[in-house]
Amino acid sequence: MLASERRRKIVSYIQERGEVRIEELKTRFGVSEVTLRRDLDILESEYVIRRVRGGAVSNQDRPLELLFKEKMELYIDEKKQIAKAAAGLVEDGQVVMLSPGTTTTLVARELVERRSITVITSAINIAAELAGRENITLVTIGGIVRSGSYAAVGHLADEAIAQMNADYAFVSVDGVEVSAGFTTPNLLESRTNITMLKSAIHSVIVTDHSKLGRVAMSPVAKLNEVSWLITDKQAPSDYVDLLKRRGCRVMLAD
Repeated sequence: MLASERRRKIVSYIQERGEVRIEELKTRFGVSEVTLRRDLDILESEYVIRRVRGGAVSNQDRPLELLFKEKMELYIDEKKQIAKAAAGLVEDGQVVMLSPGTTTTLVARELVERRSITVITSAINIAAELAGRENITLVTIGGIVRSGSYAAVGHLADEAIAQMNADYAFVSVDGVEVSAGFTTPNLLESRTNITMLKSAIHSVIVTDHSKLGRVAMSPVAKLNEVSWLITDKQAPSDYVDLLKRRGCRVMLAD
């Protein structure tokens, strides 16, 4: 068994049981204590387990940057295609709003080649990536930074965004459904997203095909209230047709 495969199995074993002892792992995986301790050191450095006296426990407190990285890697090729299509709408000199999210982060990376654009964002990771670029005027939106995301939310964020206008607003969501429309899990974040969409001439939802048919708790917009939904070509054609019949303009990125 390769070391990487063994470590994956060790993680699964610890997560199933919550806490395990060194002797139990030695017996289970048939390795020496030296090898096992090295595996546990590596896994602890990756924040997936925590070492305790005589054993290890599952780490439920994953750092924000690791959680974001894991989300970013899901459907990464599709998200890049969506980001490229979205950025292709923007012309030099325009004003763009970007919500927090993995897809909008990729949109930001596609925009770095534009000249004299202004980017308004409530995502602290996007702001960090764009800061210092001479071709971009960066406007950061303050607020309460949500635990579990890079989103600044709350009345400070909403009021600031409401005082601005943009050519485009690109907003990520967690659900796209024919009756519920566009939704996201967090109420505060949904209010910020709504404000962004209302502040732009062109309001654009960017999300990969895995979100189609899903409904999250907080509404963001109805299907016919945005300029475009940009998703990828893995989206089921029958569901895309249904969205179009409900008044949603759909762009399939490739």
